[in-house]
Amino acid sequence: MNKIKTICICLLIPVLVFVGFIFLRMKKQEEFKQKAVLAKEMRKVLGYLMFDLSEARESTILDAPADGLWHDRVAFDRTGQGALEYTIKDGHLFRTNKGNALFIADNISSLRIRHERSTPDILEVQIEAHKNVSLKTYLRMRIHE
Repeated sequence: MNKIKTICICLLIPVLVFVGFIFLRMKKQEEFKQKAVLAKEMRKVLGYLMFDLSEARESTILDAPADGLWHDRVAFDRTGQGALEYTIKDGHLFRTNKGNALFIADNISSLRIRHERSTPDILEVQIEAHKNVSLKTYLRMRIHE
């Protein structure tokens, strides 16, 4: 009877290990799929944001002084077009211009901006997306004076 128990245990352990590896692989594949979705949303954000930042000037950035601190408000004053602001509501990123909000992307948990006192023409932007997994992107861009 002890030999049968030993044989069963010896067969059961590799089966459990195999099932564990399959579970981990499925989990990693799901995480990869979720990160791919988040990356697609990040590309949407960067498409709009990089275009707007390329037109921004150092003096047109609102509520983000050159103090080296991260600021949650990303807003610019565009010449002839008024203030342009990026806001996050319930994980959705919106681009607001003249009171009109345009939906940009889902699952965005934070959008932050900063620029240093020593290099006020370098703007740093950090975007974080989250949906069961987290994905961050970091952008440094020289803006016009």
